[in-house]
Amino acid sequence: MKTCNLAYYRNKGNPESDNFDFHSHTEFEIYMFHKGNCNYLINNTVYYLQPGDMILMNGLTLHRANPLPPEPYERSVIHFSSEMLQSDLEVLDFPELLSPFNTFNNCLFRDVPSDLLLRMERLIEQIASLYEESKKTSMINDMTVNSRFYEAKMQTLVIQLLFEIYELSQTHLNKLIQVESEKAQHVRRIIVWIEQHYHENVTLDSIAKSLNISKYYMSHIFKEMTGGTIAKYLMGCRINRAKRLLQTEPKKSVSEVGLEAGFKHTSHFSRIFVEKTGLTPSEYRIKYCTNQPFSSSAENALYVNR
Repeated sequence: MKTCNLAYYRNKGNPESDNFDFHSHTEFEIYMFHKGNCNYLINNTVYYLQPGDMILMNGLTLHRANPLPPEPYERSVIHFSSEMLQSDLEVLDFPELLSPFNTFNNCLFRDVPSDLLLRMERLIEQIASLYEESKKTSMINDMTVNSRFYEAKMQTLVIQLLFEIYELSQTHLNKLIQVESEKAQHVRRIIVWIEQHYHENVTLDSIAKSLNISKYYMSHIFKEMTGGTIAKYLMGCRINRAKRLLQTEPKKSVSEVGLEAGFKHTSHFSRIFVEKTGLTPSEYRIKYCTNQPFSSSAENALYVNR
């Protein structure tokens, strides 16, 4: 495992053609918004982004950017593995360096002091440049001197960025408070309902009836605010739940995980999980479960055919 699993600087996306989806990941995320017109859904809150906004995110939370045309969507993103920094934090004797990601979990910072914002942006640019350089030289996963040089340098830059973020957390102790529009409030209600009922037989009719809202209006505002459909969010919620169960419940069979996450049929669960993660449920468990993974030859046989 390497410190950074993803890093890019001022990436310019096309809101009309790029594929944005509800997703989650195991790493912490540092997100900086530069330009464009974008709503960002994190958990059950829709943020209206402004240039200079920075988000600290627990990647396990379901999230999705909704950039709106015609303006290009420009942002910088760092995904980093906290486990790879543990030894460095012990040497520094400052474990609090990661505390902003717990204290300000999934929080947006606005009106960051310009000098601090510039320092963080420069570090993100350096990290992204190093990440791309290491990919080109194919040295990310081997143990050559050059590879270890890249990884050590990457760790140093990420730690420098975390110190700047820690300073930000000390000077911006209050989370951004924004007034939600009526549409954003409806989206929050829909998401909260789905999070409580995702394991059931959910339909648009059942959601609309429970929330006392028109099915068509509900579908329209959800797509308008988040960029995705209710059905896709429901599927993302189920996949997210399955990921967590695979990581934390090694004694549960893959079939049990699928049922608990809201999938009626194991084969359907397997197909969707591979489509969304690139791994079978069993492979995902082996890769991310910190405990001894559950396995059985009969069960594994269900997932080798993609």
